[in-house]
Amino acid sequence: MLKFGRAASLAAAAFASAADAQSVSFATLPPGSILHAQASVIARVVQDHSKLQVRVIGYDGDASILDAVNTQKADFLLLDVGEVADAYQGQGDWKGKPKPSLRTAITLYGSQMAFWVKKDSGIGSIADLKGKRVPSEWAQQTGVLPHTTALLNAGGITYNDVVKVPEVNVVRAADDFKAGKLDLLFFAVGAPKVAEVARTEYYFSRVNPAPNIAGVDKPSRVQTIDVVVAAGTHVKDDVVYEFVKAMRANKKALVDGHPNFGRFDERTAGKRQPRLPQHPGAIKYFRETSS
Repeated sequence: MLKFGRAASLAAAAFASAADAQSVSFATLPPGSILHAQASVIARVVQDHSKLQVRVIGYDGDASILDAVNTQKADFLLLDVGEVADAYQGQGDWKGKPKPSLRTAITLYGSQMAFWVKKDSGIGSIADLKGKRVPSEWAQQTGVLPHTTALLNAGGITYNDVVKVPEVNVVRAADDFKAGKLDLLFFAVGAPKVAEVARTEYYFSRVNPAPNIAGVDKPSRVQTIDVVVAAGTHVKDDVVYEFVKAMRANKKALVDGHPNFGRFDERTAGKRQPRLPQHPGAIKYFRETSS
C-alpha cells in the first residue's frame, strides 16, 4: 500500500505540473534560416527554466509572422526590430496597415548582415555589382528589401543598376545562389545557409574571422540591426515576465545552443526600442532587476 500510495502521489504531482505548464507559440522564419535555429534554442532554454511550453512555428516570411502575432494566432516572434517597428507604426511595407498589438519583450543582439559573393566572381566591391544578378522583391520576406536597398546605396548604386531577380525569401535565394542563378547572396553572418553555400535602427559593427563563420576571411564592417523577441498585447504580463526572465538569466545555455548568442548582453536586454513600445510584462521584469 505504501508503494502504491507513493506511485499515485507521484503521478498526481506529475499531472499537476503538466497542468500548471502553459503552452505558448513562437513564430519565426522557416527552417534553414538563422532565426529558426535560434528560436529553437530559445524555446528549449525557456522550457528548461520556466513552466512555459514553447512551440516554434516556421512561417514563409515576415508578413505571416507579424500577422500571426497581431491576430493572436501566435504569442511571440523573433525578427529584426526594424520590420516589427515598421509594422507597428504602419510604415514602409505596412503603410496604412499598422499592427498595433506588437510589443518588444527582450532585445537579444545586433544581427550582422552582409552581401556574399563567390571568391572567383571577380566582384570586389558593391560598385562591381553593376549588371550582375541581384535578388529583389522578396515577396514573402518584405523586411529584407530595405536592407538590400541600403547596402546597394552605400556602394553608390541602386536596383536600377543591377539585374533584378525576384525572390521569395532568403532561404530560396540561397538555394538559387548555390545553383548559380544569382551572383549575390544576402544573408545573416553565421547563418547555416551561408555555411552551406536603412532604417533608424541600423548601425555598423565589426565581424572577425571565426571557425563558426563561413565566408569571412578578414575583419569587415557589416550592416547591423537588433534582433528582438516581441510579443502580442494579448499575452499575459506574467507569461512575458517568465519568458524574458528565463532567457536573460541563462545566457550560457543560449550560447551552448547557438554561438551568435555570445553577443547577447544581459545589461542591454531591456533596451527601449525607439519605434516599438515594450510589453508591460517585460517592463515589470526589467524594472525589478535593474541595478
